[in-house]
Amino acid sequence: MTIRLGHRRATRVAAAVLVGLLSVTGLASCTGGSDDSVTSNKELDDDDDGEVSPQEVMEGAKRHLDETSGITVELSTGDDPGVDFLSAATGTIVAEPPAFEGTVSGRVSGFEASSINVVSTGGTLYVEAPVVGWTDDYQPAELCAPDPALLLDPDTGVGNVLTSSEDLEEGDTERGGQDNKVVLTTFTGTAPGDAIRELLPCAEDDSYDVRYRVDSDGKLQSVDMTGAFFPDSEPVTYAIEVTGYDVTKDISAPQ
Repeated sequence: MTIRLGHRRATRVAAAVLVGLLSVTGLASCTGGSDDSVTSNKELDDDDDGEVSPQEVMEGAKRHLDETSGITVELSTGDDPGVDFLSAATGTIVAEPPAFEGTVSGRVSGFEASSINVVSTGGTLYVEAPVVGWTDDYQPAELCAPDPALLLDPDTGVGNVLTSSEDLEEGDTERGGQDNKVVLTTFTGTAPGDAIRELLPCAEDDSYDVRYRVDSDGKLQSVDMTGAFFPDSEPVTYAIEVTGYDVTKDISAPQ
């Protein structure tokens, strides 16, 4: 980490921005055919027409997100947008009460920061900034930063991005997960900018290219999102992997 001592406010703001950028945003796997595609899961055939459409898959994936107690996630990008940005994040989100605990890394105001500890609970976001320590001294909206604890919100969270996606097309099945035992079906399409801006207000594009991977039970396992997520930036691709569902964790404000 290369953060200059003495710049208390700059360090605090840098860490806070990194937290907010968590919301924007693959999964390494081996391609391989399988009859166990999610589109063969008749429980997802909401209109009982004998076929499972990509839209029905997204509706089912949203239900899993809406109903889970919590998830663990990992986010990364190998791109550099040429501006301040989030490079990696990992953490746990619980749904009720909404809370987040994890770490973020990236670059803000020329500072490189890694493994910044973050907790969000009770509507307050706490950042353990180097030198400064734990602080809640910032307003997310001023920094284009949503509350990561709300990413599972049924109306404005990740699930809303899934169901608002357009021009969805089913792709190949892939194998992933532990020992490549999980069969994943890929879907490509576009997510409208308005849905992305529910998560990240500074996102500027009208639409974003998306690639989803969904397992045979209908659970979202990963998503790649490509576009300009920051003002005056080059497009980047963020990969976010859901590494666990039905997670429970007690998350409390740092002391």
